[in-house]
Amino acid sequence: MTAPSTTTPCNKWLSTAIISVRIIIGCVFIFSGIVKLIDPWGTAYKIEDYLMVANLRIMSPLPLITSIALSLAELLIGVNTLLGSYFRSNPLLLLIFMIFMTPLTLFLAVVNPIPDCGCFGDALHLSNWQTFAKNVVLLSGAIFLYRYNHCVKSVFHREFQAFTIIWSIIYATIIVWIALAYMPILDFRPFKTGTDLAAAYYGEGTPDIEYDFIYQRNGQQATFTIDNLPNQEEGWQFVERKQRSGTSAQSAHNILLEHFTIYDGNDEITEEILDRSGFSFIMFSQDLNTANDNHVNKLNELHDYCKEYGYPFYAVTASSPQEIDEWLDNTGGEYTFMFMDKTTIRTIARNNPFVLILRDGNIYYKCPISQLPDETELTTVFEEVEKCQPSQQFTPRQATAFVITLLVLPIIILYIGERLLLTMLRQYRKSKNKKNEQTINN
Repeated sequence: MTAPSTTTPCNKWLSTAIISVRIIIGCVFIFSGIVKLIDPWGTAYKIEDYLMVANLRIMSPLPLITSIALSLAELLIGVNTLLGSYFRSNPLLLLIFMIFMTPLTLFLAVVNPIPDCGCFGDALHLSNWQTFAKNVVLLSGAIFLYRYNHCVKSVFHREFQAFTIIWSIIYATIIVWIALAYMPILDFRPFKTGTDLAAAYYGEGTPDIEYDFIYQRNGQQATFTIDNLPNQEEGWQFVERKQRSGTSAQSAHNILLEHFTIYDGNDEITEEILDRSGFSFIMFSQDLNTANDNHVNKLNELHDYCKEYGYPFYAVTASSPQEIDEWLDNTGGEYTFMFMDKTTIRTIARNNPFVLILRDGNIYYKCPISQLPDETELTTVFEEVEKCQPSQQFTPRQATAFVITLLVLPIIILYIGERLLLTMLRQYRKSKNKKNEQTINN
């Protein structure tokens, strides 16, 4: 077994700098790739938003495919950078990636079509200018590695580096499959299980948020507060509203208060739903035309169960009345649909359709309809139904540990295996050389 490709010796400080840059860039790319793989639909929706701003309409599977491909590319580049694998070709790929992304994020920062770029999914929100600044730093590091990365050996020998790529692809497949077949294993959105929707909606315990209002006149922009808004008759035109720096970050309360509204025809019934005591069941579908009806029998059985045990059942969508009638005709549903903004429905959960279970205004459980109990399990009050209980879901800490361990542990095992194999080969070669020497001497 041979050592990695030829490296150029360098001094201690340069070696330390190379390793440090590898760690920083590798961790940033791995984090960015993983959080998007955990929630591939979230990135796909962000891509759709950009396409809509550009007046481009592309077939719906393409944003999801692009989302997964981008996330996987970031993960692979990050793993190879962190481990120093392919220390000549990987820095080139990293540099090409950053040369493309940095000017793009500069354009987005100047034009500002969408406030949040989505580069870290919903796990970490950065403004477009913050994203551009981040990319400038990463581009500088990419240039540095392109020039000097070959001076420090890789963690793995050449023969083993492909195994880390293979495992990264398998890992990404597992995480994406969980997200698409079930739900994202980690929920970074404000509608997590356990969230008190009622308290958030009414703003209980939430500090008042102050905003600055940006207006424009004769090409010049100015900032105003709510107490001194300008007169539009004087030529001022509203541009945007920004949360004032120094206040708390946008919380679940802000999002809920502005967007979590459910309508029954022309009347809002949000408070009626959130104020109910006990269990309430809400089926959400962002788009009934694309909704998965493979398990619609479970949804109809849940509706019948709610009628029998006196639980409120709501169906909420952003689809048109014609699409609703078509869905009910095709599925045999006997429920009445309410209406909500499509973006809010997509934020609550990614599956289409899915069920949100409330208990006293709190999110008790949520799942795609494929994970609903069968009719044979719905034979008692819901507290005693074994399926769809919060105890069956990962806690955030457990989910985080699972995501990290699933990626890191096999790589550690591979590293230990490589060291043991190399040790065994060295011992074998020493033994063979010793025998050869003895044969020559004799």
